[in-house]
Amino acid sequence: MAEESGTSQATRRGVLGMAGAVAGGVALSQMLADSASAATGSSGSITTRTISLAQAQRLIEAAVRYVRDHSLPPMFVLVVDSAGETKASLRMDNNSSAAVMLVPAKAHTARSFRTATADLATNIKDPGQIASFVASGCSLLPGGRPIFENGQFIGALGAGGGTPAQDDEVARAAMGAL
Repeated sequence: MAEESGTSQATRRGVLGMAGAVAGGVALSQMLADSASAATGSSGSITTRTISLAQAQRLIEAAVRYVRDHSLPPMFVLVVDSAGETKASLRMDNNSSAAVMLVPAKAHTARSFRTATADLATNIKDPGQIASFVASGCSLLPGGRPIFENGQFIGALGAGGGTPAQDDEVARAAMGAL
């Protein structure tokens, strides 16, 4: 019994010693990080550029205008910011109910890969890769476009309601509003 008690105490001491070492390591890491931040003038946060509401609305208005000017089918247009959150959307009267399911996937795919969904579809032919895209909620349907401003990624747009070619045509035309 006495031996068992001694083993138990040694184990507790070991655990407490390891906990102290971990705490010291964490404190040292924080001190090093703080001094590195001070040396570079950085406060530790990162500024990320993203699309503004005004820009998103301009894109949607341009898409709707293009649809009307070219007598295309009614579209659902969705703009997401650089984090993938919805910034603005508009679903025209008599738009296909399928567009509500398809357009968000187009926008999120264009955002995730920073590539037009039409270009992804052209480059991906392997059935396994196609299945992986679909299973993960991505879309290879045309109509998704990344949005760049001065070479910096700021969001993505998805459009749908017509043929795949019409959807991509509208998405491309909307980009002219930036």
